[in-house]
Amino acid sequence: MEHSRDDGDITARLDFIGLDNKGRDALRSVEPLIAKHLPEALERFYKKLATVPAVSRFFSGSDQMNRAQSSQLGHWLAIATGRFDSKYVESSRRIGLRHAQIGLEPRWYIGGYGVIVETLVTELARDFMGEHIKSLKGGLFNRKHDEDVLSAAVSDLGVAMSAMVKSVMIDIDMAVSVYFDQVMAEAQKRDRENADRVAWAAELTGEVLQKLAEGDLTENITADFEGGFAKIKSDTNQLVDRLREIMLQLRDTSGLLRTATGEILAGANDLSERTTRQAAAIEQTAASMEDLSRTVSQNAVLAEAASDQAQKAAESAEAGGQVMGKVTEAMEKISNSSSRISNIIGIIDDIAFQTNLLALNASVEAARAGDAGKGFAVVAVEVRRLAQSAASASAEVKELVERSVVEVKAGENLVRTAADRLFELLSVVRETTGSMSAIASASREQSASIAEISAAVMQMDEMTQHNAALVEQTNAAIEQTESQARQLDQIVDKFRLTNSKAEPRSPAIRERPKRVAARAGKAVGDNWSEF
Repeated sequence: MEHSRDDGDITARLDFIGLDNKGRDALRSVEPLIAKHLPEALERFYKKLATVPAVSRFFSGSDQMNRAQSSQLGHWLAIATGRFDSKYVESSRRIGLRHAQIGLEPRWYIGGYGVIVETLVTELARDFMGEHIKSLKGGLFNRKHDEDVLSAAVSDLGVAMSAMVKSVMIDIDMAVSVYFDQVMAEAQKRDRENADRVAWAAELTGEVLQKLAEGDLTENITADFEGGFAKIKSDTNQLVDRLREIMLQLRDTSGLLRTATGEILAGANDLSERTTRQAAAIEQTAASMEDLSRTVSQNAVLAEAASDQAQKAAESAEAGGQVMGKVTEAMEKISNSSSRISNIIGIIDDIAFQTNLLALNASVEAARAGDAGKGFAVVAVEVRRLAQSAASASAEVKELVERSVVEVKAGENLVRTAADRLFELLSVVRETTGSMSAIASASREQSASIAEISAAVMQMDEMTQHNAALVEQTNAAIEQTESQARQLDQIVDKFRLTNSKAEPRSPAIRERPKRVAARAGKAVGDNWSEF
């Protein structure tokens, strides 16, 4: 059946390309010429092939290349006979299949045929036309004969070359079609195997995920995945392991949370009781601070009044000090005036003494003058008497002045002593005033501080009351947290986290689909000779 289908395919190809019996007969007519030049064409082709690394890498050495050249010679001779039978079809299919197996791209195959055809066309045209040119008679009378011979030769050559080119195209078509059929078949095989591997990997992954959905976190994918499936396996196992780790941590955390909430609840209850007692104590403290603030405020008012009185006393003492200063100054002025009077009296005594001397001298001179000086003597006596009276009066005045000076000095000393005492009193009054002012200021500051303390105590009382309320709320929240921890335990208990019977993690493992066979990328031995 396969040969019948292939024979039908080759017939259809021959009909489509127009290679009929006439063309094949023309091809067979030049078979000797093709056979003559075919070794040269193949030699040229394989020499060129040896210089191309992308193709020469398929040959293990020159011996294999020579065998390939010999095989190609036989295949081309079969093409030159024009016999496109089942044997030819099988040979073409074998060549195309080998190309697909070794990974030889069609471009190298087609290019190689181009190199061979180039040599055959050139040499075939030269030999064919050379043989017909030999049959020309030449001469003027044989011109028509020679033209007919050349025309017929060109026509026959065209038919033969057309048949050869079409035969080559048929051969290329056969090999390339088989190549692509094989490539497509291998691609479909790989697709099926990939689909099987995808289904296999998806099934194993689905089983683990199904276990995960059921709460079983003990299963993992243990089969060997490759490529992108290895990443899926790794991610899935990491997901399960991570969830298992999280659930174990949640279970441990839940237990610790219950223990912690119990301890916190006990501490919170104790704190609530202590806060209540503290609130009562702070309330009593607030009342005491309020009484103390009122007392200190009254003391501050009294200290302020005492400070005002001390200030007034200081002002009075200051005024008395100023008066004593003025009295002292007046006494000093009196003392100075008495001293000046004493000086003036001394001058008067001197004048009286001098006047007495002058009167005495005048009396002596009047006695000498006798009767002529009697009147002058009387004047001198009166002057002397007045001088003595003045001296006596000045002595009394001097005595009075000196006594007054002594009394003034005594009074001045007393006034100075009184001023000193007054200044001492003023200093004491000033110190007392400063102390009273400081006491008043301190009382005001103390009153303000106590007021602030009282306000702080009131605020502490409010905060304590607020804290007591918060403690109650905290207790309620802790109880709710403890309840949620128990619920969390119930949720975690729904998951299977460990193998209770210590069985190994071994989900059902199915035999993995076979891997796609790798395509050859190296020399394939003597079978490559079909190139």
